[in-house]
Amino acid sequence: MKILSITLEKCSGCAIMIDDKIIFSSSEERYTRVKSDSSFPKKSIDAALKFCDLKGRDLDKVLICSNGISLYASLLNLYSSQTVSDQLNMMKNYWEPKLVDNKKVNFLYFLKDKIQYNKYPFNTKFAKRFKFLNKNFKIKIDQNDEKKPYQSDKNANEVSDFFKDIISDYLNVDKSIIHHIDHHTCHAAYAFHASPIRKNKTMVVTADAFGDYLSGSISIYNKSLQRIKRLKTYSHRNLQIARIYRFTTLYLKMLADSHEYKVMGLAPYYTGPMREKVEKVFLKMQSIKGIDFIFNKKIKNIYYFLENNLKKFRFDHISAGLQLFTERLLVTWFKNLIKKFKVNHVVFSGGTSMNVKANMEISKIKGLKNIFICGSGTDDTLPIGACYYWAEKNNIKTIPLKNMYLGTEADYSQKDLKIFSKYSIKKINKVDQVLNALLKHQIIAVCRGRAEMGQRSLGNRSILADPRKIENVTRINKAIKQRDFWMPFAPVILEKYQKILIKNPKKIKSPYMTMAFETKEIAEQYIPAAIHQADKTARAQLLERNENKDLWDLINLFYKKTKVPALLNTSFNLHGFPIVNNIHDAKFVFEKSDLTALWLNNHLIEKKLDENI
Repeated sequence: MKILSITLEKCSGCAIMIDDKIIFSSSEERYTRVKSDSSFPKKSIDAALKFCDLKGRDLDKVLICSNGISLYASLLNLYSSQTVSDQLNMMKNYWEPKLVDNKKVNFLYFLKDKIQYNKYPFNTKFAKRFKFLNKNFKIKIDQNDEKKPYQSDKNANEVSDFFKDIISDYLNVDKSIIHHIDHHTCHAAYAFHASPIRKNKTMVVTADAFGDYLSGSISIYNKSLQRIKRLKTYSHRNLQIARIYRFTTLYLKMLADSHEYKVMGLAPYYTGPMREKVEKVFLKMQSIKGIDFIFNKKIKNIYYFLENNLKKFRFDHISAGLQLFTERLLVTWFKNLIKKFKVNHVVFSGGTSMNVKANMEISKIKGLKNIFICGSGTDDTLPIGACYYWAEKNNIKTIPLKNMYLGTEADYSQKDLKIFSKYSIKKINKVDQVLNALLKHQIIAVCRGRAEMGQRSLGNRSILADPRKIENVTRINKAIKQRDFWMPFAPVILEKYQKILIKNPKKIKSPYMTMAFETKEIAEQYIPAAIHQADKTARAQLLERNENKDLWDLINLFYKKTKVPALLNTSFNLHGFPIVNNIHDAKFVFEKSDLTALWLNNHLIEKKLDENI
């Protein structure tokens, strides 16, 4: 069976499964070079089909992730086109009048300048069914609200037919093979089937801000039936932890739906008494009773509530209080779930699973033997989950992901290398050469093998550095990253030698940087550049050799030379841009930055050390 699955909202993209295995998965942003691109994923679909040597006619099924899809994500490129100022203006001009004052206001009116009338698929004959896409249509402030156009029950069929027409036409497939898969079903299937855990009664937890009117679900795996059975769902009106985190991010003047990780990174810098006082503000909104979440129905607008209740608190008080609130609520939830369902193995996905510090606290729960969190549990990986769900439904025994290297291959010809002609180009005969370059330059960019799926670079589209030298943090930020001063970098650690650096008593696997770990004292000496400077935790990638042989061998050589079984690992991209995808992207970033060394498949590209621009 050959399945193509597609996600059409934030970080649009696709995945292909052939029989029991995920063969390819990538996001549109990697090809368009637009961060968080939510355009119709033509380029990623083309890349997937090309990689798998398939045509549309070869597909048995095409799956659309989520039942209710908004046109706004792709029409406005909603997650790429808005700035913090835009989001703040929407809070004041749209959400406050609508939710607090009960006024009739039109969402599209405030973003009409961002409508992409001439962009596919809104420039096709199929889009003519939507009157408001006629350029002569006058969008007025007091028109019927179209906040989630064609995502409501009333219009769900219309938007479904539209996208099915587009997909059918683009792939030249019959509409009858195109199906929608519920949002949290995709998250749950990804959480379980992509993980290595196959224990009977494994609990599958999902949590995010919104997906098909849910914000969470609980399922249990039945090994004899080889099925995930959903036991409980959470309405987006009751479980609102992710929304609270989103709107607090915006309140702190950072980009909502994007910079939540920055708030998490800031939180450890304050541990004083104001943290608990801020937590109490959040607890006025959201609480938990048993395994049920309760949201204060008197609060109509979370952002408005934050504005009125966080005025007296400093930014670091707020971030610390928010993280404490999140960790305590999630730990209580997981404890109660484990007790109620009598389980000791857990998998977790959805946007909330990206909170690595909360994951660390969850992993400490007494009675929890094992937890696995797949890479990038955000909506990027919904297509992988959709494929796994369809396979399960059709009694196909699935194969867990062996790694996240599911994207485009960074292959090139000798002719292609000419784009680097003004630099030193050396053929790599053994990994020792890469180690020598790393020690010489201290920082080395990597574009080799297949690209990682998701928002974490795992060694193939990375910047690697010597983690022993704290000054490398400043060097990387100055050369390329320009990260906020409080944000930590992360280590890639040889799993075999993890005991030297981190505390992991339950031997939890973390190959995808989805878990933070407390570190041992020696880590401050061995990897100071790759741990959080406030609480000394590490968002570690624990690497086994079968996952990435060349990277493992490089770190092992570094270990033999320095006694440190780790390197600093961060994503290879300019600030505000997607991670590089191919050698042409790599060249662009290499030239636009002060990076001086680049590791390709079989070659090293080097600038002269005094040539930094």
